[in-house]
Amino acid sequence: MKHLVMIGAGHAHIHMLSTLSDEPLAGVQITLIAPYPRPIHAGMVSGVVAGHYSLDDCVIPLESFLKGSSITWLQRNLTKLDANEKAVTLDDGSTLPFDVLSINCGAVQCRQRLEQMMPGVREHALFVHPLESFVALWPKVVELTLQKPLRFAVIGGGTAGFELACAVAYRLPNASVTLLSGGSPVGGSYPAKAQAMITQTLRNRNITVIPEHAVAVNAGELTLSGG
Repeated sequence: MKHLVMIGAGHAHIHMLSTLSDEPLAGVQITLIAPYPRPIHAGMVSGVVAGHYSLDDCVIPLESFLKGSSITWLQRNLTKLDANEKAVTLDDGSTLPFDVLSINCGAVQCRQRLEQMMPGVREHALFVHPLESFVALWPKVVELTLQKPLRFAVIGGGTAGFELACAVAYRLPNASVTLLSGGSPVGGSYPAKAQAMITQTLRNRNITVIPEHAVAVNAGELTLSGG
């Protein structure tokens, strides 16, 4: 028997699981390592923040894909990969050998590196990744708006940052939303017509755009690259 180890429950692996449950591979033992029983569909997160969808609308229940299959699911995280020894180490200290390894994880932000770039970010910021942690905390943020108007700062002017800022402004119209786009315009990689639409949308949502980087995060304020 060959041992196929699948790391993560990203979209490609979800598609594989749906196929393998109906058409198992002969002579192959499969182990899935994924920490969350209901991974989040990344494209739906802004809809959850905006209030268009419930959390149940956006999760992928792993158990339904694995039911009736011979796939072994370990609800753990990977901490080490040894390609020479063909083995992985899990967060409980156990090791798992493999013949073939497939990696399809969701995005995870390196908090240690971000803390070096923006001191204070680990204590005072809400990380979007992993998505499962973010969507669990978002309802508590909404509850805070019932106590007082909030000021939101979204760091990152890519597509995800733009969508998130718009979603926050839609869900919480009394909040102040600022988008820090770094040294580039929001949607800078898109054609000029698309950039113009993005700019107009931000204006319509009353979202302030600051083309600077955040260099430190404190309680209630950001320090920007321009001082």
